[in-house]
Amino acid sequence: MKSFAVLSRPLSMDPRRRISFLTALAGALLVAFFIAPNALARSSVNTANVGDSFRHGFAAYWASGSEDFPALLGTTVNYWFRFHLVKAGVSALLLAVTVALGVVLWRHGRQRTGRRYGRLPLTWADFLVGVLGIFALVALMANLQGAAAPFASLLPMLTTGGADGELTRSLAQARQQLAVYPDGQHSPALSVMISDFAVYHAVFAVMAAVLALAMAGVTVMLWRQRKNSPERRSGRATKFGVTASAVLTAAALVVAVANTTSAADSPRALAGFFAGGW
Repeated sequence: MKSFAVLSRPLSMDPRRRISFLTALAGALLVAFFIAPNALARSSVNTANVGDSFRHGFAAYWASGSEDFPALLGTTVNYWFRFHLVKAGVSALLLAVTVALGVVLWRHGRQRTGRRYGRLPLTWADFLVGVLGIFALVALMANLQGAAAPFASLLPMLTTGGADGELTRSLAQARQQLAVYPDGQHSPALSVMISDFAVYHAVFAVMAAVLALAMAGVTVMLWRQRKNSPERRSGRATKFGVTASAVLTAAALVVAVANTTSAADSPRALAGFFAGGW
């Protein structure tokens, strides 16, 4: 009952206090986004040593000749999973608060001016809320992707921070085996890498496709509202909304297609990664 009262409290506030409350909550969540994941997920591995732990663990994994992670690599991958899971949770909360703040700002602006949505002027507050919403959405998608395939999301750390002789040899062998894959013999570790890389891109492809579908619906809704407006000129807010949602739809479609292609041919995509792409 107490938790319900806390959550329902903003609904009983006047609009200005509600805006202040949601703004403060969004700021706190933004700070938590950068602090909480490592604080909650850390063990013997944390953001300070995750790169070194992964590079040493990967070299041992490649040399082991097994598909099972050795202890150090398993600990690193588990930490990275928890890290992204916490970050995804904070991102989801930030997105929800940002949407609520946007709705409150819109309603408050309509009450003040007595205008419909299409005639409301754009403000810096609207712009900043929009930017924060996009940030939270992208962060949510990226961290869900990282949590779904933590091993694959750690792979960029293999090519940063330097490499010792054992890791250099492991990466050279991985490139050689990928160049002729699926022909020839290949390490069991490579099979796991290819599989996880496919999951990594497939998850993001699905999320991007869902986002594209949702944004396409928003674009159509706003375009119809503008077209059916009895006034000769629609407001800047509607025009901006149509343009922004159309751009986001196109961007999401491009991302969905690119990730679908990578997931369908993950050996080629992984070879491209080792060649300097991602």
